[in-house]
Amino acid sequence: MEPYGSSKWPDPDPPRPHYLPPSGPHEPPEPRPPIKHSSVAAILFLLGILGLVWAGAYFGGELQQFLYGSSESQSQPPRPGLAPFGQRDDPLPGREEADAPLGTPPPLVQASSSYKFLAVKEDGTPLAYSPCRPIHYVVNSDLAPASWQVLVEKAVHETGRATGLRFIYDGPSSEVPSPNRSGYQPARYGDRWAPVLIAWSTPEQVPRLTGQTVGLGGSSSIGLSNGYKAYVTGTVSLDAPQFAGIVDTPDGEDIGVAVIMHELGHLVGLDHVDDPRQLMFGQASWVREYAAGDLTGLAELGSGPCSKDF
Repeated sequence: MEPYGSSKWPDPDPPRPHYLPPSGPHEPPEPRPPIKHSSVAAILFLLGILGLVWAGAYFGGELQQFLYGSSESQSQPPRPGLAPFGQRDDPLPGREEADAPLGTPPPLVQASSSYKFLAVKEDGTPLAYSPCRPIHYVVNSDLAPASWQVLVEKAVHETGRATGLRFIYDGPSSEVPSPNRSGYQPARYGDRWAPVLIAWSTPEQVPRLTGQTVGLGGSSSIGLSNGYKAYVTGTVSLDAPQFAGIVDTPDGEDIGVAVIMHELGHLVGLDHVDDPRQLMFGQASWVREYAAGDLTGLAELGSGPCSKDF
């Protein structure tokens, strides 16, 4: 999300003079009695009160709305989440955001440099999910094998344990993967970021699954005007025909869990590596669990900052 710009508004119409009708000769007015000092003090006191009210209205925005109209009538878009529900492109900021991480990654038994992040921010830290709010996910299992729930639960558990991130299953969904998936779907999922979608699909629905690609995983991020960036939702797409063939082989369910774990690694921010000892190796291998490099990267991805601003 690009930061909103600002608009320069013209000054309001200058006050128009009040024209008085011409008057003819008249008797000179009787001299007015002099103003007493107590009256002068009262007038000054009243002017001071009006000045304070005027200043408060100005800095509170009420005077600007009176002169220029409310924010809805201006061309400058409102900040994310401040427009009424049904008129926003983003949910209200800070939903479910705690003051501290919901979990922490376990201590590393062996650190390794065999990991790579999909994206790195300007400060050198990886783009990641906020550890202070849960990652909700839904599953479209229309084309999934019968054992899909056990496989997903194992894979999600291992990814959550390695990162310290908390995953919450919200149930089934009829949504199908799309390269243009919207991160905010209030009609389907309510006033929140859309949950992560895990779905078994086909190359016809997801052309990038064509060939030997069994799965795809990735997330969408949001950038705020203060420079903060974070992932807010994502998708894991699994090739249903190929995945069914894998599960039907000896040790097929273990391999199926490893495939989902690999794609969840992409989801939370890991890229492929050239080390065949890691689960995030870019080709099929014998590795069935997150290895030292995977765990090192996942631990860093689970140690990002909290944010109530998105």
